[in-house]
Amino acid sequence: MPLHNKAEHVAAAIESALAQDFAPFEIVVVDDRSTDGSRDIAASFAGERLRLLGREEPGPGGYAARNLGIREARGDWIAFLDADDLWREDHLAVLARAIANAPGAGAAATRFDHVFDTHRQPQRIAQKLEAGAVLDFRQFLECWLEVRECPMWTGAIALRRDVLIDAGLFPEGRARRGGDKDLWLRAMRRTSLAYDPTFTADFSRDSSNKVSKTTNTLSTPCLIGTARKLMTDADTEERRLLRRLINQEIAHYARYSLKLDQPIRIPLSDVNLPEGLGTLAMLAVTRWTPVSWRKSAYHFVKSLRAGSARMRQGQ
Repeated sequence: MPLHNKAEHVAAAIESALAQDFAPFEIVVVDDRSTDGSRDIAASFAGERLRLLGREEPGPGGYAARNLGIREARGDWIAFLDADDLWREDHLAVLARAIANAPGAGAAATRFDHVFDTHRQPQRIAQKLEAGAVLDFRQFLECWLEVRECPMWTGAIALRRDVLIDAGLFPEGRARRGGDKDLWLRAMRRTSLAYDPTFTADFSRDSSNKVSKTTNTLSTPCLIGTARKLMTDADTEERRLLRRLINQEIAHYARYSLKLDQPIRIPLSDVNLPEGLGTLAMLAVTRWTPVSWRKSAYHFVKSLRAGSARMRQGQ
């Protein structure tokens, strides 16, 4: 658990880890020089089951803190929980069951809810995952592309410690956002994923001091460079899927940058053609249209997506 100025949330997060039906071997909290009393709150739980570590300076996105926690961990499997998110009581038990049912897998994941101040929204998952599945790298990419959402979210997964280390850990110093997906992509190239569709975690989208609300989507996602490197020794179908993923992530950044005052800085050359013609057009629009037009386009696209979601729920 990386911790930086989450005094409003951290006690509930730690309590959700301590309340697990399948008790964690240990809980490692890494404080990034909190100044709001968060460290003192975490320290009040310290003892035989919880270790509190500290860093001298905050790491962007908590990546450096997570890497320190992985290196210091004494267990073979690592689960992650941010200080403003929650696990339900059966979270680790469901992960343990998925791991036991797929002994060759180096990663396991469950389903979760996006929790907003006004509503909940379930994780979108590919049809293949609805009854549970074990995914190889190609299937992992297919499921990601099908719903435009990575099958793995940080607060609802566990990975073998050796897989994380071999994959190179979180990209500290290389990214302020998007580093989680970058690591999952590298890790999944080395192992398989056991997915259980049980809802076991809550992803808080409107909590205080969120990194995602203090960073932007104007620069090239760090995942793009990783995907390009993976293409060098991928087979033909994997290269095609990775090209699609690159275009999808660029389109995702371009769409959200529409609401910002500054123009996006992602080069057009980052788009993979010919598959990415639509992405290229969207990127060009975000780079060269006036701010007022971009923001109008963002709200139009947002309303279309909301209407589509309502239609799906009505079905």
